Amino acid sequence: MVEDCDDDAVLIVSQLRGGGLDVSYDRVETAGELTAALRAHPPDLVTCDYNMPALSAEHALKLLADSELDVPFILVSGQVGEETAAALMRCGAHDFLLKDRLTRLVPAVQRELREAADRRKRRHAEQERERLEQQLHQTERLESLGRLAGGVAHDFNNLLSVIMGYAEMLAETLSTDDPRRADIGGISLAAERAAALTRQLLTFSRQKRTQAETLNLNDVVTATESLLRRTIGEDVEFVTQLDPGLSQVTIDPTGIEQVVMNLCVNSRAAMPHGGRITITTANVGGPAGPARGPRAPEGRWACLTVADTGCGMPPEVARRALEPFFTTKGPGEGTGLGLATVYGVVTAAEGRISIDSQVGQGTTIGVLLPCSEQSASRRPAAGPAGPDRRGDGETILVVEDNEAVRDITTRILARSGYQVHEAGSPAEALERFGDTGTRIDALLTDVVMPGMSGYQLVERFRRRHPALPAMLVSGYAAGGAPGAATAPADLPHLQKPFTAGALLSKVHELLGPS
Repeated sequence: MVEDCDDDAVLIVSQLRGGGLDVSYDRVETAGELTAALRAHPPDLVTCDYNMPALSAEHALKLLADSELDVPFILVSGQVGEETAAALMRCGAHDFLLKDRLTRLVPAVQRELREAADRRKRRHAEQERERLEQQLHQTERLESLGRLAGGVAHDFNNLLSVIMGYAEMLAETLSTDDPRRADIGGISLAAERAAALTRQLLTFSRQKRTQAETLNLNDVVTATESLLRRTIGEDVEFVTQLDPGLSQVTIDPTGIEQVVMNLCVNSRAAMPHGGRITITTANVGGPAGPARGPRAPEGRWACLTVADTGCGMPPEVARRALEPFFTTKGPGEGTGLGLATVYGVVTAAEGRISIDSQVGQGTTIGVLLPCSEQSASRRPAAGPAGPDRRGDGETILVVEDNEAVRDITTRILARSGYQVHEAGSPAEALERFGDTGTRIDALLTDVVMPGMSGYQLVERFRRRHPALPAMLVSGYAAGGAPGAATAPADLPHLQKPFTAGALLSKVHELLGPS
């Protein structure tokens, strides 16, 4: 109540309470008192006298507008002309009444409170609509990034397949003591590292999907450390404290790589002027968890913590940090999906996640994963083709639209005892070999090609040869290529880039025992 007469204030309040309204009020007389009251106790309604020595109604109305509160302003005065009242209404006042005619006060207040509530609901609905539109735009942008990453990885993996294939073939022509073998080994090693970067790119863009495996978190941190150091920059100290006796866990290896990278990228964003990121692993069990990590339920757990010395989060932000699309960054600067994705990966592995953060003191995010009794999954290294990996004259059709990849694939197979036919497109493959009666013992096909996918090509060939062994060879992650939803369930997959040993081993498995 902007009112300089206490008796008039009591009269107005009595009228409101008599009309069934539950009223509490502050009475102010000066601009300073009004500003302080609006800030300390934002009201539901403001009533204002017109004739006051210390504060005019026009000034009071302006102060309310400056506060940006959507609060009804009703002029209640002893004397005010209609022109003056109309001018105040044009400036934002919602109604005016004379003090000797207060019978309309209660209905006016009730009406204005209802309309204010309706305005708040409409404003909230509009804000929610804008928020959902922003989420949709973020999702679409993320999906576009994923498609771009998949396309880049596909083309890059084709190039790496050629590099690795020719390097292996060159190495086979040199004696074991030839000094040039070391140079070729350097080429192969660089290509393998490039292939690892491509896999991490797919992981980071949420495009690579694999099955859960038994692994050691220390190996994951070590494998991603090089990329992480380049990602976080030289102004951030990167420290690892890995428990050499850490137990194995069972989890999607791509997912846990994504967890480590997302946590480190988030930590980096919290340290715009540099700082320190510390990754720690440890075994925990029973009710006692790590000092700054999640408390462990009963059982044996492997714990991974990522701690930073950044700005930290207030409690209200930390409580919502795992929510999808929640972000404290400005428009266009963050998707709000990083920690939500971490939560999804961890919970899918029946793990736990916790956040310990204090403003100005940094953040520690702890991940608990149940220990596995199985041994770590090991993929056999694909070495040179031995006698059991050589062909015995079997005929293989290679369908690949990239000429360089097609050439190196056919050369590896031909040098290993297979009869090889090749085609640069599905249409050429069907025209030359689909109905000609040419013997085909196995089909190797790329997935994404002009005119027809590799999946569709396999189906066309199997109409005439239902038992034809077939294998997909793709630069996309398994299941991540366009049209992956239509892939036959029994089709094996060879991921590009591949070594000659990996190719020959997969072909040997595809053909089965002679």
